[in-house]
This record gives sequence, C-alpha cells and structure tokens, in this order.
Amino acid sequence: MAAFYRFGRYTLICPLCHALDRERFLICALDRKLLGLPAGRLRILQIAPSEKGLSKRLSQAGNLIKGDIEPGRYGPDTVQVDLMNMNGISDLDIVVLCHVMEHVPDDRHAFRQIWSSLKPRGQVWIQVPLIYRQTLEAPPSMSRSERDERFGGSDHVRAYGPDIKERIEDVGFTVARIHSDRIPAADRERLGLLPDTLFIAERPEKHNSD
Repeated sequence: MAAFYRFGRYTLICPLCHALDRERFLICALDRKLLGLPAGRLRILQIAPSEKGLSKRLSQAGNLIKGDIEPGRYGPDTVQVDLMNMNGISDLDIVVLCHVMEHVPDDRHAFRQIWSSLKPRGQVWIQVPLIYRQTLEAPPSMSRSERDERFGGSDHVRAYGPDIKERIEDVGFTVARIHSDRIPAADRERLGLLPDTLFIAERPEKHNSD
C-alpha cells in the first residue's frame, strides 16, 4: 500500500494512473463478478464522471451518458444533469453515483428523481464515505472548515452512516451491499483498497406507487 498516496482521510490515489481507491474497488467488483452488468446494450448515467477507467468500462456495455450539475468540470462530453430535477431523463438501466450524494442538498428527493428515471429492474450503484454510525446533516451555519473536519469535505452537506440503506429503501428500492472485505486481503493490499461499501439499489419490477 506504500505505493499509493493519501488524499484526505478517506482516499488513496494510484501514482501511475491517478485512479482513486473507490474506482479501483468498483472495477475489481466487476472483474470478480461481485457486481454484474445486465445483458444487452445498456443506457447508463454516470454522475460526476471523474473515474475515467470506470467510464471506459461502462461505455463498453452500451450508451454511457456522463452528467453533472457542473458539466464543465469534466470535459466537453459531459452534459448537465441535476439530480434534484431529472425531468426528460428516462429509461436508464444503471445510474452510477461515486461519492456524489454527500454533495446533494436533499438526498431523499434525489433518490425519488432517480427512481423515476430508471426502467423497472434498473439499478443505482452508490458509494459514499461512511463516517458515522448514523447519518448527520450539516446545518447551514456550519463553516467550510468544520465540514471538512467533521464531514470529510468542505462542500459536503452530510456525513453518512450505514443507515443510508434505509434512506434508499424508503423510496421503494431493494438494496444489497458489497463490502470490500469480500475481496481477498492480498488483492486489497495490491490494489490499495480502503474499507468500503458499495450499495446496489434496484427498482423492482412492480411497486405500489407504479
């Protein structure tokens, strides 16, 4: 792990390709079949697409849409997508959210918007920093320096705990978890993987609200 360098408290960066540990974990989960891509040509939305190796992998599975509320940060092939208002975006098979939701003003509303954008059996892949036992929201008065200290980033509006699973389920999703400890210890060391959890939220075929 010494070959990787730390960025903040929750990130290890590869000095060769500059991939973050969360991206390496997700790609490793795909390689080891812990995480599967459904068959067929998929319509995939990747929000805040800084994970270029993951983008390349996803684009091989179908039509990859790179989106963000500030698309100019990610290059000319990124379109504007606001998770608080996803009108006009539909029929998605997969939405990928790698360390996105801790930046979103109202995560419950965003999860409802994402639900509406997905096909039945569509999935959301969610990674967030899990800092506390229960999720804490930052009050508007909290300074940027205090957010950085307590929430892991000066622009984070909340610090999640494992109860994010209940927040996602409240919308109607079924949620499974993949822990990084399912990858052998030697591979975690080689890949520079920190303890991490990937949440897989699936929109059921039928739901009471449909």
